Amino acid sequence: MKWITPASLILLLHFAASKALHENEFGIASTLDSSQCVTEKNVLSIATITFTQFVPEATEEEVNKMTSDVLAAMKKNSGDGCLESQLSVFLDEICHETELSNKYGLSGCCSQSGVERHQCLLARKKTAPASVPPFQFPEPAESCKAHEENRAVFMNRFIYEVSRRNPFMYAPAILSLAAQYDKVVLACCKADNKEECFQTKRASIAKELREGSMLNEHVCSVIRKFESRNLQATTIIKLSQKLTEANFTEIQKLALDVAHIHEECCQGNSLECLQDGEKVMTYICSQQNILSSKIAECCKLPMIQLGFCIIHAENGVKPEGLSLNPSQFLGDRNFAQFSSEEKIMFMASFLHEYSRTHPNLPVSVILRIAKTYQEILEKCSQSGNLPGCQDNLEEELQKHIEESQALSKQSCALYQTLGDYKLQNLFLIGYTRKAPQLTSAELIDLTGKMVSIASTCCQLSEEKWSGCGEGMADIFIGHLCIRNEASPVNSGISHCCNSSYSNRRLCITSFLRDETYAPPPFSEDKFIFHKDLCQAQGKALQTMKQELLINLVKQKPELTEEQLAAVTADFSGLLEKCCKAQDQEVCFTEEGPKLISKTRDALGV
Repeated sequence: MKWITPASLILLLHFAASKALHENEFGIASTLDSSQCVTEKNVLSIATITFTQFVPEATEEEVNKMTSDVLAAMKKNSGDGCLESQLSVFLDEICHETELSNKYGLSGCCSQSGVERHQCLLARKKTAPASVPPFQFPEPAESCKAHEENRAVFMNRFIYEVSRRNPFMYAPAILSLAAQYDKVVLACCKADNKEECFQTKRASIAKELREGSMLNEHVCSVIRKFESRNLQATTIIKLSQKLTEANFTEIQKLALDVAHIHEECCQGNSLECLQDGEKVMTYICSQQNILSSKIAECCKLPMIQLGFCIIHAENGVKPEGLSLNPSQFLGDRNFAQFSSEEKIMFMASFLHEYSRTHPNLPVSVILRIAKTYQEILEKCSQSGNLPGCQDNLEEELQKHIEESQALSKQSCALYQTLGDYKLQNLFLIGYTRKAPQLTSAELIDLTGKMVSIASTCCQLSEEKWSGCGEGMADIFIGHLCIRNEASPVNSGISHCCNSSYSNRRLCITSFLRDETYAPPPFSEDKFIFHKDLCQAQGKALQTMKQELLINLVKQKPELTEEQLAAVTADFSGLLEKCCKAQDQEVCFTEEGPKLISKTRDALGV
């Protein structure tokens, strides 16, 4: 997205420098005011989230001590009941605890100051730190007892456990989940069948937690990789699709603030993330008559639920009588004579109009359309024949829509024909060729997420396939890129992840095979079979078969469908024979090497 520059529409850097600034150089007003009065009620949970996300290795007792100390310090410095809310207060407390900073390797960051210290601590944040064990909900009886004895302590422990395992999850999302879980515990502890109640409702919370955390981490990764320019563009698109009745002035104002909130959340500034989010939601509800008729029910909810409701509300509908002809949008103006600021504003208004007239198009598709639109305008403005040059404009833009729709139809047709397991195997072959450097566990997890996209989106009506699929694929590919950022997979994946945000999915789709990959020498250790294959059932058996498939493709990336079918048939024959044998292990020991030899001959490895 080269047409959005760091000095563009939203001007986050100018805005973030001082909360007292309410207009940027374009004169766009903010819905946020400069007052940041924080009460003790707000601080306790936010402090737990902040400390835990910056130092996930810290024990609950250590986090509670820091929370108590920082609250005392903030009270000491307040004269009117408003507590100081700067992030630096929390970072000062982390570094003030010398024993803790030494214990968890923070001394290097703490030896720095200001922005350098902040960025150093941010850089330490890792997805689900290895030192932190997976989260397990406590047993129902234990939960009910602990919740009844001390509700505040119980809920603070939940916030602590969620925060340390999801260091990029936004504070409002964590607090919203905590509020939901509090209601679940209250309801299930009174239920006749506590076990069943907890199992059902916890599954829903766990799903929301997993998806919310992935989305927030993805947004933060995109900001980190592509700076603010893509955030600005996607924010305009999403707001324009959600609030189709809003004019460009309102969208500009909200885009300024929403983009700023994303940046604050990703910087770990949980207090400002929460407070500014509440202010924007309050403003949206106060202006719902000119913004959207679809959020009325959301605006009746408590603040802790309001944000989630608006974010997940359906997009608006195309306003009656509104249409957009891209070839006439510029009018008789000369795009080449626009200043850089005028081009930015023009393209932002195009994004707004195109998005509100196409509320169901995927964000990534609209980004690609806007990129092509600007490229054509630049070329045509230089040609001296703007009207004639734009004759095929709409056809060129339509190609992006058709490509996305064709892919979604192909994917859903495959899903409906093959089902979950066989479709995942197809994805496994493709992604093992693209990224053979990934482990079997990573490939199985990755392609499992791809299948979940199909199972979710292909159940919707056909006109929603593309929007659903592209949206979920964007997050899926984003997490592949986060993995690549931590430890580069190969040059092809790196190119797709780093070159263009709007074209990531297109790039990954067209990247068929890592040509630089050299298969390792054949190792029979990866193809040794035991009687546990006969005992495995369901998911466990599928995983064993998929690991064999991955090893085959890694050994011979150019494996043909015919070769794969032959090897699969031979393997099935081995299973059938040995699992019926009186001594299964002896059978596998004798017949396994014969299968390996036959497979090597067939594949030429």
